[in-house]
This record gives sequence, C-alpha cells and structure tokens, in this order.
Amino acid sequence: MKYVEIFLECIVAYFYLVAALRFLGKKEMSQLTISDLIVFLLISELMTISIGDNNVNFLQGAIAVLSIVVLDKLCSYLSLKYKAVKKLLEGNPTYIIYQGKLNKEKMMALNYSIDDLCHHLREQGIGTLSQVEFAVLETDGNLSIIEKGENEVYVPETLISDGVINDDILKTMNKDRKWLFDLLKKDGIDDYKNIFYCVLEKDKLFYIKR
Repeated sequence: MKYVEIFLECIVAYFYLVAALRFLGKKEMSQLTISDLIVFLLISELMTISIGDNNVNFLQGAIAVLSIVVLDKLCSYLSLKYKAVKKLLEGNPTYIIYQGKLNKEKMMALNYSIDDLCHHLREQGIGTLSQVEFAVLETDGNLSIIEKGENEVYVPETLISDGVINDDILKTMNKDRKWLFDLLKKDGIDDYKNIFYCVLEKDKLFYIKR
C-alpha cells in the first residue's frame, strides 16, 4: 500500500511542479540567476522529502513549495519595480573588457582568471582579446561578447530603463546625471521618466518613449 501511495504522490508532484514552474515563468537552465537556482533547489528538495517520508506529509511539502513560489513571484515583481531590489537579488553585470581594455581589478575581485576568459572567447570563435570591444560577465555566469567590428554602441547597456537611470553604468563610463540630462535636453526631453529605453550609440542617443 505504501508503494502505491508513493507512486501516486510522485505523479501529483510532477504535475504540481510543472504548474508551479510555468507560473514562475523562468528561463532556460543556462540563464538562471543565483536567486532562480536557489528557488529550484529548494523546490526540488522540499518535494523530495515530502514523498514517502512519514515525518513530512505530501500536503506540507506542497504548501512549502507554494510559499516559495509566491515569495519568488513577489520578489520578481519588486525587482521590476525597484532597481535596488533587483541589484540585491541578482547583482550587476561586470565588464571584464570595456571599450577594448581589460579590467584586471574586476577579474581579481571575481576570481576570474585570464584562462577562464580565453576559454570563453574560444567557445565563441574568438582567438584574441584584440578582437573584443566589450566582454560582460552576466548575472547568470555567462560571458557576453561584442566584437570591435560589430559594435554599434558606445556601451552595450541601457542608460535609462523604464524611466529609471542606470547610475552604475554612468559610473563605469565616468559620466554623471548632468551629462545625461544635457544630452536629453538636446533632443528636447526634459523628463527622463518619460523614457522607456535609452542607449548611447556612437554618435547619438537612441531612445524609445513610454
């Protein structure tokens, strides 16, 4: 009888987890952030201990999983609304190579060696650092690369996203908000909060209004 109970719990757990993960709307496994990975590990562990364990019944495990799912959904919503929350939960991308220059200090801080960098470059068919304009270590651990001949932007990151200024990238560029406001005023824009998307191309701002 116990085997039948475990079998039924596994079937229910399978469809329950499929529904929970679809509700979360997560990306493919290679794009998981640290918070995503923690959620997946917690969910799998909670469901595992609830199947066939006399001390933890299946309903308790299902409620625990539901609590994690709701918490993660709430954190995702807050991350969209507040940049500080997103930074806390996911961190920031790190420029390993910025405008063709290697940032050795950032590499040391991340314990990211030159061998690691060369390995990732080779995986993308790039044989030398001299070909790279930007190399960004993303929050999911992947390395994004823009080659010099293909680069069309001054920096491949938004200056303004959904009405919020990216102060971190301004600092990386050694610029400030006044510099950005001056550029916006040249285009007749007085309120940056009306900008949904804005990047700096080689000769001008490219933006989309709300």
